[in-house]
Amino acid sequence: MPNFSVFNLDADVLRTKIFGSENTAIRTDADGRLEIRNISDPVTVTATNLDIRDLSANQDNLLAFGFDGADVQPVRTDADGRLEIRNISDPVTVTGSIQITPTFTEINYIDVDTDDSFTGLDYVDTSTQNMYTFYVYNKGDNPVDIRLDISPDQVTYFTDVAARTLTSGTTDTFVAKTFLRYTRIAYKSTLPGNSTTIDVFFQTQAI
Repeated sequence: MPNFSVFNLDADVLRTKIFGSENTAIRTDADGRLEIRNISDPVTVTATNLDIRDLSANQDNLLAFGFDGADVQPVRTDADGRLEIRNISDPVTVTGSIQITPTFTEINYIDVDTDDSFTGLDYVDTSTQNMYTFYVYNKGDNPVDIRLDISPDQVTYFTDVAARTLTSGTTDTFVAKTFLRYTRIAYKSTLPGNSTTIDVFFQTQAI
């Protein structure tokens, strides 16, 4: 319906970048797998009066820690030593205010001459618009009949707002009452043989 909020639930669009404690984004390869630093990289140990020797997998172990924003926590694995990654389907709580700026678009039809039978302007796709309005100005000398059509396919249509007459120099606005994907304005001369000229402005906001 026009003027109703519509939210994008496409997971491929709603992405989140995850950062570590050094304010650096966690690194993955081109396939999205975590890149873990090779444990065979050399480790430098500085000590005094200690017996320094090479680490042995059978005798020694290293515990990796991460930072949860408040405390240092050991990296979690399962019983087989595989990293446990939190499921992205888990709920995420967002605190604070979120500023969303709507996107504004418009299409203008200027100096449109009327005829004795209804003629439709081009259909516009209003399926993802939160709010939209057609504004019509009769700038000519004679009255004009304006109606609003909706359509699922730009071929068949239904007149959702019945024709209203605009006398010379007057304006009116039109908004669909029923949802279908496409919407248009149709117009004709009120008096046969007495053409007039109109301007039509289509303006919309979407989030």
